[in-house]
Amino acid sequence: MRPLFLLALPAVLAANADKPHPHQGKLAPTTSRPAATALTAEDLAELGRGQAVMKQVRYDGGGRALAIQDIDAPADVVWDTILAYDRYPDWVAHVESAEIYARRGHHWLIAFELSLFGMSVDYFTDNLVRRDEGWMSWTLDYSRKSDVDDMVGYWLVTPVSTDPPVTRLEYASDMRIRWAPDFIVRYLSKDALTEGTAWVKHRAERSSGAR
Repeated sequence: MRPLFLLALPAVLAANADKPHPHQGKLAPTTSRPAATALTAEDLAELGRGQAVMKQVRYDGGGRALAIQDIDAPADVVWDTILAYDRYPDWVAHVESAEIYARRGHHWLIAFELSLFGMSVDYFTDNLVRRDEGWMSWTLDYSRKSDVDDMVGYWLVTPVSTDPPVTRLEYASDMRIRWAPDFIVRYLSKDALTEGTAWVKHRAERSSGAR
């Protein structure tokens, strides 16, 4: 028997590429290169052991959680990994598809389909890609209707050393979903954050031949 919350979802989930989102954004987006998060000696020790560091950043009207990971690979390899959206279904947990449907200057517009606990979640993102400046950010594409209420986030890619090559990756994401059960909200707000850097580390280090 399907869980009751899944039986109720089809009436709520109604992503539609031909209709605009109900609003133009509730969360604060990142519109310029974010400053690198300050790290303690304990944080640096964790990174040196290959572990991700979690941080909570507060700002006026809210806050955002982020994960930081050191990757034994050059920054270009890290970028190539992040931007390989056609490989996301093979590389990233729960991603069924990730399709670039338009490019407008630095803006990449991408349709995602996730499969979470037996249900499909579709959303459309507007990604500001500034690889030349070492960062990118995203919001929803508000010209299309997504299943999530709102989302924002960013990647910050910073070379730490060249010999051996080490790149520090910051990943921040804030998503609002009114309809989801608590365990899905917990996954999207915490587990998905640490997984967000873990898969990049694994794939980038594998591509660069790091051991």
